[in-house]
Amino acid sequence: MHLQPLTRLQVTDGLLLTAERWRQAHHYHRQRQNVHYQSLHQPGIVGGLKVTVIPAPEQFAAQFRDRRWVRIQPGIAIDAIGNPIIVPEPIDYRLASEAPPTGTTMIYLVISYVDPDRLHRSEEPEIVQETFRIDEKTTPPDSLEVELCRIVIQAGEVSLEANPNVFDPGINHLDLRHREFAQARPLGNVRVGLVASEDLPGVNPEPWQALRRSLPALYPSLGTDAIAPLPLHESTEISSYHLLVLATSQLNALADFQLELLKQYLNLGGVLLIQRDSEIHRYAQLAIVRQELHQTLTKLRQTQQLPAEQQELEAELQATEIALAEEIAAIANPIKTFAQQLEIDVSGEGNCDRHHPLRNTPFPFAQFPIIQGIPTHFQTWGGILLQIGSLSQAWTTDASLSLPRETLRSAQEMGINLLHYAWRRREMS
Repeated sequence: MHLQPLTRLQVTDGLLLTAERWRQAHHYHRQRQNVHYQSLHQPGIVGGLKVTVIPAPEQFAAQFRDRRWVRIQPGIAIDAIGNPIIVPEPIDYRLASEAPPTGTTMIYLVISYVDPDRLHRSEEPEIVQETFRIDEKTTPPDSLEVELCRIVIQAGEVSLEANPNVFDPGINHLDLRHREFAQARPLGNVRVGLVASEDLPGVNPEPWQALRRSLPALYPSLGTDAIAPLPLHESTEISSYHLLVLATSQLNALADFQLELLKQYLNLGGVLLIQRDSEIHRYAQLAIVRQELHQTLTKLRQTQQLPAEQQELEAELQATEIALAEEIAAIANPIKTFAQQLEIDVSGEGNCDRHHPLRNTPFPFAQFPIIQGIPTHFQTWGGILLQIGSLSQAWTTDASLSLPRETLRSAQEMGINLLHYAWRRREMS
């Protein structure tokens, strides 16, 4: 980001007011307003600017009266540097793009701000009107363009049609699903990379993409870029990522240069999440038994009866907790060995107690979510975070899991805590 201080005209008695100085004075105030919008808001549509398919207007020549016409309704948008784009009246627009010889082409219909000072005019009017331009292009909108809609056209005649299902547009239908709307800018934007290689594809990106989709509704103060697999090559730039995600099956396949990359990344304050959601049958069994014993003991203590049975269950619970701790230690040992390769201190227990940010920010958790009866467990050493359990599976709406809404929401909130922890740790480091 290139930052420049604002400059303004210094006014003193006797100052000669010229057209250039007047422009400088007004330019300063325009800059101040743009900085406000740019700093506190994301660009996009403020209101209106709806797009619909219409019949060809009668006033045009016959060769232009085809099924390529759309109508853009009045509305307001703000671009990435805070310029207001105001469309005062409906605009009938004809799509000019030619159909591809084969296959399909994506057309983007965009609108952008036009500064009247940059227009070439034969004479200088006393009052000028800020305006806009509408373009169609085959590449995604740039930072100064606001998307109105996109359309997929195919070989043959281009014939726009009303879309019977706006959530699943087809060929020659207006796709309005990707219109961005102006809103308050998030406090932070967390970048997540799913470490992948040719031999080991790595973590499934679908649950992470689902978690990203839940952010605007559950915690709009945090944003994310697109989450996708990240191959670790010698030239891979990972310093801008807040969170890198690995599966335990990938640890032994990392080359020396990849270990060095991860070591440098952790030294910069990044968080390396290692997910262990397979081969945890004994952990799952012990965790479920412990939970059942807790529930049974709670009932017995409430009735204040059967003291002998209560003592027996307490002894069984203590033995189960010891066995569970041993199982967690066995799962954690390879991770601690890996951490030592990256020169991370693993002398501590690594448990996330009730004061740890993962339990408290932004959503509080007395205990981590339980997914299909299996409690989620976290351990951390420096920037390395081990997660045991199937937390990410509950970020999606996979019908085969049959998870209740409360479990889905709890898992998503835990995922947001995870993203927030990684973002905050990196920012403070």
